Amino acid sequence: MPRQDSPPTVEQLSLMQAQAASSGQVQQLPFGKVPEDYLLKVMCDRNSAAFKWRLERPSKGLIEWEEGNREVQNIHTLIIRRVMQAQTHSEQFRTLRTKVHKPTLEGELQDMPVPNLIQSIQMNKGTGRLEIESSSGEAFVYFVQGEPVHSVFNDSEGDEGVLELMSVSQGNFRFFKEPKCNEKTVTRPLQVLLMEGAALVDHFAFLTKLGVGLETFLIRNHATMSETLFEQMVKDGCGAPMDTQKRFYQEVDNQSTILEILRRVPLSKSRWVPIVFNLISCGLCSYRDRVPDLGATSRDATIDWTQVKRVESVLRRPDTGVYTYPAFLLFLEKEFFRYERFKTPFAVMTLDIKVRRKDSIEPLPMEALKEVLERVNKLIRRTDMLFHYETLGFAILMPETGFESAKIFALRLAEILMSKHLANEKGSYPIVASVGFAALPDSCESLGALISLAQAPSR
Repeated sequence: MPRQDSPPTVEQLSLMQAQAASSGQVQQLPFGKVPEDYLLKVMCDRNSAAFKWRLERPSKGLIEWEEGNREVQNIHTLIIRRVMQAQTHSEQFRTLRTKVHKPTLEGELQDMPVPNLIQSIQMNKGTGRLEIESSSGEAFVYFVQGEPVHSVFNDSEGDEGVLELMSVSQGNFRFFKEPKCNEKTVTRPLQVLLMEGAALVDHFAFLTKLGVGLETFLIRNHATMSETLFEQMVKDGCGAPMDTQKRFYQEVDNQSTILEILRRVPLSKSRWVPIVFNLISCGLCSYRDRVPDLGATSRDATIDWTQVKRVESVLRRPDTGVYTYPAFLLFLEKEFFRYERFKTPFAVMTLDIKVRRKDSIEPLPMEALKEVLERVNKLIRRTDMLFHYETLGFAILMPETGFESAKIFALRLAEILMSKHLANEKGSYPIVASVGFAALPDSCESLGALISLAQAPSR
């Protein structure tokens, strides 16, 4: 459908839903103007007749929400609510540097850490919005009389969003006095969140000092471990749920990074950091930057594996060494056939990677692109495949992967990429990464819908 300035009406939503049901294809409606532009998508699963809606912000590289089989009236309400909230934020943002609406508090997190910042707002009984911009993402925390009532940080909100924000140490902040926010997602007392946040910061700092991060390999220190001994060894660690610790430890196979383990055991940062802290500080695991490639020694020496390299060279682009877009379609189709026959889940993730230079966002130059792609290749599993996607994007095909696993990996991958600046003779530039992801059968059951739902918002 053609772009329009205003949000869709209920009648338009009904028409989109009907067209999605009759055609079996994803219907799209772009509306609004940059920077308040949106892209609404709806698809219909022909097997279950269920509808899935998604609202995206293309210019910001965000997915606002995904909703299941709701009535169009409810979808319309969600759209209007989100647009009105964004318009309020946009108006406030446009007046940040005017005399009408300036931040009452602003600065660098290096000078005022997040816990101190939140306590300062509490002591002054501030009512308004705290904005934080960092390489980890953009965060909003709303306060009423000094108490946080609503927070959004990447894929987390509420208590979880506040906790994850505590460990962000680099970035800018601004606090604006505003009328009270009516949304209520923060439910726990601030002092409790500050205490847990302080512990999270300490544990994360401990791991960072050791050089332990999402790209680190965990190695078991004991060949065998009874459940009783495990409980005894972690009892002196920090308070993390025992069942979750056991489940995480069971996935430590001496060949997986923390990021890979999180794909099998999806956990937020505030949950996985204490567990890894316990495993290392209590002596259950050690850590390494790299491990021996067991796959390299397991190949049959009687087979001429150079033939594989020759075939692969045909499927890869010579300038980047990455599989081509047609190769992506080939392997995607094979994976879909495998799903149809054996019901094995798989996921697709798309990447839009650019670099921010001053006030503009630009495509990556080739040398920088090779550096970023090398990072990505180190983070994906041996069974995953990285491809070019259409003209400038990239896609990762992930067999045996459900939606939650794909979501954790996609968001953490973007976090890793954006945490490391690109350096050249003219300075250091931050990477801007947008991700999209979807999985069969969690997100949908058709190939066309999967591709559309996995589309990364382009900046």
